[in-house]
Amino acid sequence: MKKPGLLRAAIAALYPAYARDPHKLAMWVERGTVRATGGRQRGFAWEYQLIVLAEDFTGKPEGLFFAVVDWLRTQQPDLIQPNTQGFPFEVDVIDDKTFDVKMTLPLREVVTATPVAGVGALPGGWQVEVQPEVELFPDAAEIGPGLTSIWVRSNGDAPVQVAPDPEA
Repeated sequence: MKKPGLLRAAIAALYPAYARDPHKLAMWVERGTVRATGGRQRGFAWEYQLIVLAEDFTGKPEGLFFAVVDWLRTQQPDLIQPNTQGFPFEVDVIDDKTFDVKMTLPLREVVTATPVAGVGALPGGWQVEVQPEVELFPDAAEIGPGLTSIWVRSNGDAPVQVAPDPEA
């Protein structure tokens, strides 16, 4: 599982106190499931609830949520699409400047399996690898030559520009 470590790094980058005191940023997995197709592709996907508990958070809670939502843009973009359910959270208000924040993030990671021989192979000759998330929000620099923006339309609504970010 790569996503818990990636999220921890993203939060610690914005809030260095969690890098200095990592036990204050607890993460654990609940209700995990493995899904496989049973077909020729021997890989699978694991889906799980990542519980994130930021203890003694003294910043603005909206900053912490921004860090998580921004991370979700690249690591679980389907979770922040229009008309999705989002993710649940709880906040324990310790005093007017200190909070314990608990978030439950429904995450998914796809694992591929490739037959190989030699170093790095699992017993039986397989290499398994967690695949990166498909990018739904390209940066302006990555749009490509000749393409200047990306727009989407949903259910007859007016088109909305999604790349490059019109507010950037």
